[in-house]
Amino acid sequence: MNREEIEKLIEETARKERSKRKGVSVQKVRSILNVVFMLCAVAGLILYFAWPDNRLAGMAVIGAGMCFKIIEFFLRFLF
Repeated sequence: MNREEIEKLIEETARKERSKRKGVSVQKVRSILNVVFMLCAVAGLILYFAWPDNRLAGMAVIGAGMCFKIIEFFLRFLF
């Protein structure tokens, strides 16, 4: 067996292992968290400017969205 055949076997085995994995991928979770963050950001901005008597509600929604973004940030660098 030469080096090229060994590399092909390793690549083939790795591809099979990746295809065997079932479940939700980290990329899908990150995408969902990004969508939730964007929805919170838009809803928070609307609340902030549409409800001037209680701007704290808008800031709270934006803050909750930022929590989702921080979770996505850590998933990006850990996986």
